[in-house]
Amino acid sequence: MRCSPLSILVLAATSLILSACAGTRQTTSSTEETKAEGKTISAETSAKARGIMREAGLRLSSDSTKAYSYDPPGSLNTSDKPIQYQKKQTFAFDRANVFFSNEFDGARLNDVKMIDDSTFVAVLSPENAPINYSAWYAFKAWTKAPSKTIRFTLTYTEARHRYVPKLSRKPSADWRSWQYIDSAAYKVHFDSAGRETTSATLRLTLNRDTLWVSGHELFTSSDFEAWSAGLAKLPFVKKSVLGKSSLGKSLIRLDITEAGPDAPCVVIVSRQHPPEHTGTLALLPFVETLAGDTPLAQEFRKKFRVFVAPCVNPDGVDNGHWRHNAHGVDLNRDWNNFNQPEPRHVRDALLKMRDSLKTQFVFGVDFHTTQHDVFYTVSNPPMNTARDSAEYATNPAFKQFDDKAALRSKFVETWLERTQKLFPTYQVTISDSPRTPNGATSGRWFDRELLAPSVTYEAGDETSRELIQQIGVGSAKVLMEMLLKK
Repeated sequence: MRCSPLSILVLAATSLILSACAGTRQTTSSTEETKAEGKTISAETSAKARGIMREAGLRLSSDSTKAYSYDPPGSLNTSDKPIQYQKKQTFAFDRANVFFSNEFDGARLNDVKMIDDSTFVAVLSPENAPINYSAWYAFKAWTKAPSKTIRFTLTYTEARHRYVPKLSRKPSADWRSWQYIDSAAYKVHFDSAGRETTSATLRLTLNRDTLWVSGHELFTSSDFEAWSAGLAKLPFVKKSVLGKSSLGKSLIRLDITEAGPDAPCVVIVSRQHPPEHTGTLALLPFVETLAGDTPLAQEFRKKFRVFVAPCVNPDGVDNGHWRHNAHGVDLNRDWNNFNQPEPRHVRDALLKMRDSLKTQFVFGVDFHTTQHDVFYTVSNPPMNTARDSAEYATNPAFKQFDDKAALRSKFVETWLERTQKLFPTYQVTISDSPRTPNGATSGRWFDRELLAPSVTYEAGDETSRELIQQIGVGSAKVLMEMLLKK
């Protein structure tokens, strides 16, 4: 096959694609001559081709990358923001006999450019920006030929590449129906300074059977609905609707208990951020263990109740958003203002339990995903300065920082210590930060308003799926044991 100059540039500028695994750094430079497939690329040809790429809206350089690993500017402004919906379509390249599609829930593929009949470049853009470093992609691909191998470069307009591709021929909600891409067929690219760029290249073998490619295994609102309906077949599980999302989707609520309506309650929420599927992989076994048929679970349910909002952001999940809901807002920064309907519905249900039923909330956990496993906790703030003491004396919100608050922190600390003992080869990493009167995350709100020991569990992007499941089961057992002995 004879490569066009632009095709050669794509191969070179992405560091001799497919030559090494994802963790290996290789450098490229647009100012020096680079060889790819026996071709020499001059600086003039490179500059010309990069100009074409820029006109197409593509970037292979990190120079203009805006990737925020935590909160970008404006994340605490949770008023409605405009978003850009991707066009649902099939990208048909008849000459190459190759097809790509984003026509399914959870998809993200904004555009595809063909360089030659076996080299393609995808454009991935978020729903709006600035946005967190969580560049999501999911698409399906096929050919009408018996078989064809292609190079497919993922390029992002607002962030860097993050997720290792997962592949499936027959995807399901079970993570076992997916597999990691072969490391020899996947390359993340770095520039000459060793900085990660906006791109990664995959080698994909297509045939008439559809190949699904995704940053994580797909688990959309319909999967949450099916899972919740299955749990609701148990006599002690009630499934209902908290309210409607911004686009009118039902927000699922599960109540799990064999105790009375005034029983102490555990609160569980998840999927505020659309791509964070490993959090879901931890949530499912955690809840299923609380609803299990073991003697421990049976005793637990006779004394406690469980409130579950398993998918707080179904609009974002189904539309393949990187971070936000349909109003362009990070929902886990709206637990102070409650401008968005999704956290507001959860809040209203919990406050009704607190105020009408006088429910005591004994634990709160929010399941998320980040680059590495971490448990976010809160503790009392230091009172080391005169300003601290003055604010403590004058601001009623600081009255929460009392002995009971310290006991809540101790409960979470003990829970994590005992979970660690179950998994001696696994590092339970804790990130603790001081309590603040107006914290905008769900965990802060659980602690502040429900007076519940609270934690945010972030499962790692590429943590072993079996290990995530084991931690979900083990940590739920520890929680039940601690609450029954409390």
